[in-house]
Amino acid sequence: MKKKLSYTSALLCAALILTGCSSDDETAPTETTEAVAPDLTSAPADAHWQPVSGITVPVKSADGPDSSDPVYHGYAHTPQGAVLAAINGQVAMAVADDTKWDEVSTTLLAPGQGRDQWAQGRALVSVAPGAVQTNPATFQGFKITEFSDDRTQVLLAADYPGVGLTVYPVQLIWQNDWKIVVPTLGAAPDLTRLGSLEGFTPFSADQA
Repeated sequence: MKKKLSYTSALLCAALILTGCSSDDETAPTETTEAVAPDLTSAPADAHWQPVSGITVPVKSADGPDSSDPVYHGYAHTPQGAVLAAINGQVAMAVADDTKWDEVSTTLLAPGQGRDQWAQGRALVSVAPGAVQTNPATFQGFKITEFSDDRTQVLLAADYPGVGLTVYPVQLIWQNDWKIVVPTLGAAPDLTRLGSLEGFTPFSADQA
């Protein structure tokens, strides 16, 4: 693939107190707090990885997911939660069997033409429950290139057997959980080779 706590800033202002009209009136000082920038480079804390249909993914961490029913979902409203949603969502789309793909669509993917097209295409193929990926990719790191309260883009770095290190962008929006925005047919980005993890945050099962 190519390359829950809100981060809205808190602004606290003391009320202006007018005690009279004379020149001796005093106004209470205005107190403000500075906006805290989101942490875009730290990896999800306390991540626990395990195989899902042969692909090892982070199934538990301080930022989610908090449920595996019907599929892994429930992520913190943080950059780290978005990273976890991107990884697990991409894998769920790739390995969803005939009993799960509809739940993947409705639970993990943002409504839109891209999701509809993915569901239509998935309905045309059959994947038996219990199928396991052979020679799967392994996730190696991430880079967040865009982040706001309602939208983010995560570049996922993965090592593919026979191909090497690659990067793929995943866009997500916040709708009471991080959901993947599926690109429409013809607009999907390409899987791109990556020379190194420079500029990326390492995040893999090997670090667990």
